[in-house]
Amino acid sequence: MTITNYQVVTNSFLQFASHAKHILHLHSKQDYENALTLVEFLFDTAADSQDDPLNDLITIVSNAITEYESKDKSLDEFNRKLIKVDSSVATLRLLMDQYNLTGSDFQVEIGSKSLVSMILSGERNLTKEHIINLSQRFNINPSLFFK
Repeated sequence: MTITNYQVVTNSFLQFASHAKHILHLHSKQDYENALTLVEFLFDTAADSQDDPLNDLITIVSNAITEYESKDKSLDEFNRKLIKVDSSVATLRLLMDQYNLTGSDFQVEIGSKSLVSMILSGERNLTKEHIINLSQRFNINPSLFFK
């Protein structure tokens, strides 16, 4: 790379940074919300390729989001609680939310509404058979139920 190329890269970055300062350094809840919206937009826009330059922008914005979350006490507490949540229960809850389902909607895959309730409360675990049934019903990879 020549000095001229370095200058072009530097000027391009400075122009980018002037437009993106509120997503590079998040200082408010609004900056945080905007960064989350941008990442969502980028996920939808980026090509399904490792070479897509938008992936670099996703990484930059995601790092800013992570830094903001680590400094926000309420978000940090939420993230610590989230780590403790069983991934199979989290996946089941997500499916219920996305498909607007209740415990009684899993009669075939899991069994009774009370069993689903016990699983959601942590009293019982999803079995291998439950996971296979759920994976087939929703056409998802069974690994989503594991950390």
